[in-house]
Amino acid sequence: MNLATLFVLCRLVHFAAVMLMFGISLFTALLSPQRLSPILSRDVRPLLLAGTWIAGLSAVALLAIQAGQMGDGWEDAWRLEVWWAVLGTTFGEVWRWHLGLSLLAILSLLLPERPRAQALALCSVLLLVSLAFIGHAAMHEGTLGVLHRANHAVHLLAAGYWFGCLAPLLVCLRYLQPPQWRSDAITTLIRFSRWGHLAVAAVIVTGIVNSLIILGGWPLNLSSPYQRLLLIKTALVALMVMVALANRYAIVPAMSRVPALAQRGAKVDQLSANDLSPLMLAVKMNNKANVEALLAAGASVNLSNKAGY
Repeated sequence: MNLATLFVLCRLVHFAAVMLMFGISLFTALLSPQRLSPILSRDVRPLLLAGTWIAGLSAVALLAIQAGQMGDGWEDAWRLEVWWAVLGTTFGEVWRWHLGLSLLAILSLLLPERPRAQALALCSVLLLVSLAFIGHAAMHEGTLGVLHRANHAVHLLAAGYWFGCLAPLLVCLRYLQPPQWRSDAITTLIRFSRWGHLAVAAVIVTGIVNSLIILGGWPLNLSSPYQRLLLIKTALVALMVMVALANRYAIVPAMSRVPALAQRGAKVDQLSANDLSPLMLAVKMNNKANVEALLAAGASVNLSNKAGY
């Protein structure tokens, strides 16, 4: 496996881990009522621990892979002097903060339950926002660059809410059955749905703006790998939105009239949550890799100037 492929895979893992950390901590700290929050926190704690550690370790791995890409390959990926040179580039200036936030997130695991969720929510917000300052959002300078980064930050936060809350959402569905937890579970789901509408709208609008800024128009050139992947991602988003709308405005109202439909509705939720979202995230990460490949040559020159190669 070459460094470019490994970078794409590691980036996919890192984005998924940060979004998972964001969604779980937000769901348990802000969306869940105080009585249900400790129960949900206990259930999703192993997943939160794994996501936080994977986010931190993959952040270090991305630095090493970037060093190898900007240097002379695998050998430079493990040389600390090349790491320091990378940290002096535009990418590195952002990644220094990103690594620090990843360390703070890991240290937050030592806090008591409620402060831990709040600290991880804050760290994951800052981690997602910092990711908007690298990659294709860093292509432009001036006012357009500021707008592009701000738009991409909102895009990542909205996508993080959408993707990251799926795991605790599925756990929360189990508490609809016990009578003592039903009202709290319903309250949580209503809060998730209310903010979910806004998150979905933000993902769509900011995604369109991102595409227009990068391409200068609509992705209609099927000979371009980037535009083909972008169209696939758009189709997946449209499919998820249709499933969500059908579930929210057709299936859920029908459940109140015909309780036997509840099990069928749960299956629809599980399809959209477990199958479509990870696939969309994978397409998104591969799509970004195409843009970043175009920037690699310029980054290599920058590293060479700073490292004296």
